[in-house]
Amino acid sequence: MTETTTLTGATLPDGRVRNVVLRHGAVSHVSPVGIPDLGQAAIDLTGYLLLPAPAEPHLHLDRALSWEPVGSDPDGRDGAVRSWRAAPTRYGVADLRRRARATLQELSANGVTSVRTHVDFGVGAPLRVIEVLRELREDLQRVLDLQIVAVASPGLSDRAALDAFAAGAALLGGRPHSSPDPRGETRRLLRLADRAEVDLDLHLDDQPDHRVLAVADLARLLRASGFGRQVTASHCASLGMLRPPALAKVVEAIAASRMAVVGLPSAPRGDSRMDALTDTRTDRGFRGLAPCGGPASLHALLDAGVPFAAGGDHLRDALHTMGRGDALEVASLLVATGNLSVEQAYAAVSSDARRIMGLPDAGPEPGAVADLLAVRASSLAEAVLTAPRDRIVLRRGRVVSRTTAAGRGSGRTRATIGRQRTRVPAGAR
Repeated sequence: MTETTTLTGATLPDGRVRNVVLRHGAVSHVSPVGIPDLGQAAIDLTGYLLLPAPAEPHLHLDRALSWEPVGSDPDGRDGAVRSWRAAPTRYGVADLRRRARATLQELSANGVTSVRTHVDFGVGAPLRVIEVLRELREDLQRVLDLQIVAVASPGLSDRAALDAFAAGAALLGGRPHSSPDPRGETRRLLRLADRAEVDLDLHLDDQPDHRVLAVADLARLLRASGFGRQVTASHCASLGMLRPPALAKVVEAIAASRMAVVGLPSAPRGDSRMDALTDTRTDRGFRGLAPCGGPASLHALLDAGVPFAAGGDHLRDALHTMGRGDALEVASLLVATGNLSVEQAYAAVSSDARRIMGLPDAGPEPGAVADLLAVRASSLAEAVLTAPRDRIVLRRGRVVSRTTAAGRGSGRTRATIGRQRTRVPAGAR
């Protein structure tokens, strides 16, 4: 593709139909349809809605696509965890590489140009997993960004934790609430991230139990320590268990700490022991599909100005056996279970996710990075509702994937899913 490309007849999110001119990987300008841009390559986007490309802020690539061979346990969340922990002995590096590559290609075909993956390491989880994902990151860098979060097991030595960054990780993760001393583990992770000079992205309170509220501890520790790097709290389901006065205080502390929050509307349900913790109060019946514990806690975060994004978490593994790897699906869940507007929901899986991930703004606006998703729809509401399969994905101004329903278009077939064909130009493979 030439350095200058015109996307003709694209419908912008505000409903205007415009030509969008791309130069050197960014949006140069937007012009009315009918004004010629001579001597430029062109892509006809008549009938397509042009959006900022989605970003995936929270995924577990090491587990993705493992449900069919691993299966799942009927004993709720605990059983699913046991199924996964028993399974890695059956698989080698080649299997991990195959599943992770297939997942990233599926995400790319659906429009994602940036992915943040969490990788458990420590007891029973070797650094080789991080090294394999680093190799994939280098191999697929023309198609998408891949950020690797090393999720350190509680009790792992500092030296072993720091080895993850030499292996290819870019951020530090952890699960303080699974430690016998959650507050001490949070302090340790802050210290390690400061020492390694990396950002922190923690799994916090992924069980609806108000008696364990690691996100509140993290907010207080951040203000006391003066930690100056980006901190992200993922899950935060326990917020939905708080009564309104307590919720307001915790959200105020979160906002003052300047941390970001990533909700996971497709996260797995709690196990049977958690069922006894729910009652009829606001948000307390929401588990599993409700991000950050439910609509009240989610809107409290947004109203307080807390940076918020949403991710897919697990994809067809023992913890979440379904999922399409599609940000439009995540956005629809945010509308249905979080009571967000369509605009808020799509921002959470695209522009807001990019900002939390430290990426430059993207979208069909002058000066923005030309990471774009063109989807056959007349409006954002239609796109989120129907998740059309006809899509064109651009990464830094280059087409990296073109997906059409059976019977439409032409080109090279990269993958076939049902009756849908995903096509990628030869230069992007």
